[in-house]
Amino acid sequence: MSHRVLCAVLGAVALAPPVLAADRFEVRFGVAAFGAVDPLRDVKTVAGCGYDYLEPALSKAVALSPKALAAARQDVQASGLRVETMNWFLPGSDIKLTGPTVDREQVRAYLEKSLALAESFGAKVIVFGSPAARTVPDGFPREKAWAQLVDFLRLAGQVIETRGYGMVIGIEALRKPETNIVNSVAEALRLAREVRHPRVKLIVDFYHLAFENEDPDVVLQAGDRVAHVQIADPAQRSFPKDDPAEPRYRRFFDNLRKIGYRGRISVEAESKDLAGDCGPALQFLKRLAAPPMSR
Repeated sequence: MSHRVLCAVLGAVALAPPVLAADRFEVRFGVAAFGAVDPLRDVKTVAGCGYDYLEPALSKAVALSPKALAAARQDVQASGLRVETMNWFLPGSDIKLTGPTVDREQVRAYLEKSLALAESFGAKVIVFGSPAARTVPDGFPREKAWAQLVDFLRLAGQVIETRGYGMVIGIEALRKPETNIVNSVAEALRLAREVRHPRVKLIVDFYHLAFENEDPDVVLQAGDRVAHVQIADPAQRSFPKDDPAEPRYRRFFDNLRKIGYRGRISVEAESKDLAGDCGPALQFLKRLAAPPMSR
């Protein structure tokens, strides 16, 4: 190649437009445990609708008998799907993370057991919502409860790192009717920054964000700390559907595109007809995720 041709080639490369984050928007879609929806039980239905993965409830899986757990593993393997994420990290009110009765040894023992199970399934993200576990008791100082959550998340990150597991913990902001602490993505982001552990990131749940009227632009602030996304129809907490009266869907997906999000989006919603709801919801979400010119 002559010097003149080489210069021309290098010049063309230099003038080429940069690869924007929007050009790297690649997502996978799954179904999460919620209400009557149980991905481990409903695995055939979820697979039949065309989803990419499952998000079962970790605390419920921990509570299964060895026989039931083995059967669930067989069903998952036969479906062709994988458990890639898990929600419902801690069980009900059996374990407390804030308040005067926190038992750190109990918490550690649960982390060791539950995260080992999640690793055995191949889960890559564990959603930390767990409203009952984290809700601050009446009269307990909020700053102390916040410090307890920081301690818990650092401990979880430590267990993951020490055991060599392949997952991250994602802090989920939950609406105020469910818990009285970490009710916005902005707060979850602040908590993650204080924890300062590479295995602790964020979950952004569109349903909670919309319920709390948080600006979808908070996604831009979170940036690469967003490890996972959940979604549901904000009006009825049902499987999402095309609704001209709900413009936040589009803004939310556009912001995910802007930060170059390349992860998973789970439908975490109620359904009385999973076979009828999951297919149309998936097609709607794929349209939202499609490049602007192909919509």
